[in-house]
Amino acid sequence: MNYMGIGNIFKMFQPKDKVFFVLFEKVAEELVAMSKEFHESLLDFDINDDTMLQHMSDYEHRLDDLTHEIFVQLGENFITPFDREDISHLASRLDDIADFMYASAKYIYLYKAPLDPAYTEFSLLIHKSCVEIQIAVTNLNDFKDPKAVKESCIKINSFENLADDVLSQAIVKLFETDDAIKIMKVKSVLEYLENVTDKAEDVANTIDSILIKYA
Repeated sequence: MNYMGIGNIFKMFQPKDKVFFVLFEKVAEELVAMSKEFHESLLDFDINDDTMLQHMSDYEHRLDDLTHEIFVQLGENFITPFDREDISHLASRLDDIADFMYASAKYIYLYKAPLDPAYTEFSLLIHKSCVEIQIAVTNLNDFKDPKAVKESCIKINSFENLADDVLSQAIVKLFETDDAIKIMKVKSVLEYLENVTDKAEDVANTIDSILIKYA
């Protein structure tokens, strides 16, 4: 008779569909697609074509729905892959990325200010962060590759540091324009964009803390 370890017994009682990992992986997939379209749209931007803004709104709504479903499942599932509080934090922080990305797009259109070159620097860092989040979330499933999760978290933190530098350099250049209205509008968008990388770092820190607890 084969000896069944505690870990294997525990796995028998896991939800068969591993619903939380399925939902988190879907969230990460949507964030990658959203950030990719955001970056590519800014590279070829047309203020008179609001297709990108509509798409960002669609992504944001879909991600809200996925986040809501995670909270519904928390209420319905007795057994969870890690602490309920950690699941709640991770879900909320992933949703923050979509919220701030959509807000950034919205204000770019509302302000109708000329695009600052830093916008695409930010959007590339945002996309790279979302790709690493997807890698981290995928490898967090059953803690199959803790080292890969850790490496992705480190990369996300480094992207946030780069974003801080992009922000400070962009603001210095912006103030050289002596155009008060433009400064006000562009600075606001730059801060929204930098906030997206902050939210990605919050996700990395949350994943890192889950890793320390359970891996």
